Amino acid sequence: MSPRPKCLRKVRGVSYPSGFRPLESDGTKEEPVALYVEEFEAIYLCDHEGKLQAEAAESMGVSRPTLTRIYASARRKIADALVGGKRLVVEGGVSFTDAEWYRCGTCGLVYNKVIPTRRSSVCRCPSCNSVNAVQFNPDENSKNKINMKKIALPARNGQIDDHFGHCEFYAVLTIGDDNKIIEYETIPSPQGCGCKSDIAFRLQEKGVTLMLAGNMGEGALRKLASCNIEVIRGCSGPILTVAADYLSGKIKDSGESCRHDCREH
Repeated sequence: MSPRPKCLRKVRGVSYPSGFRPLESDGTKEEPVALYVEEFEAIYLCDHEGKLQAEAAESMGVSRPTLTRIYASARRKIADALVGGKRLVVEGGVSFTDAEWYRCGTCGLVYNKVIPTRRSSVCRCPSCNSVNAVQFNPDENSKNKINMKKIALPARNGQIDDHFGHCEFYAVLTIGDDNKIIEYETIPSPQGCGCKSDIAFRLQEKGVTLMLAGNMGEGALRKLASCNIEVIRGCSGPILTVAADYLSGKIKDSGESCRHDCREH
């Protein structure tokens, strides 16, 4: 049985150092030690800011045990680099930031940057894949979005995740007056089963009133309904394609609930 994929970890929307190397090293003799972005964040929060691990865990949107593992891994890597005289590079991991927003210069979509695999200066639009984007402050037109419809989709690798409670992240789409997607926000999946987590309340706080999902158990349906979030089940395929199909009236609720109890996952 393969291990459950890691959830995204929230980090600050700031520039990180690309790495460090010993003063007497030319940087080519040893294989560098890769310090993941979320590991750097854990060191920053716990050692630089002096936060308790419980506080750091809350800041990164992970459980206390997960934060402890990230922090311990970071310290081992730093020790390895210092003792072995190796280069230390800050890259990779499974992290995201809600502070880096962009507006696509090609299609106009507003979206936040997610770093699921590797740090990169290239930020592609999730809609048209263009790299023609400029940084954007979504608060500039937040007043215009108060009454706009918001749709959430549980996702993995840009596709609808068939298991709502164990998805990689949630895509929250803001729909404009012309029934077109104008904003694409990615938020991490919380630790644990969806029906037992706080994701329904978090989505409600963001103004979500509809979820397009694959499979979902009755417990999750009740939790979302209590937060006034309607659910359409039986969806599959790329996130934006599914959303567009719904907006054009092509998708209806399958009426089928997941047969597996959340305790089995």
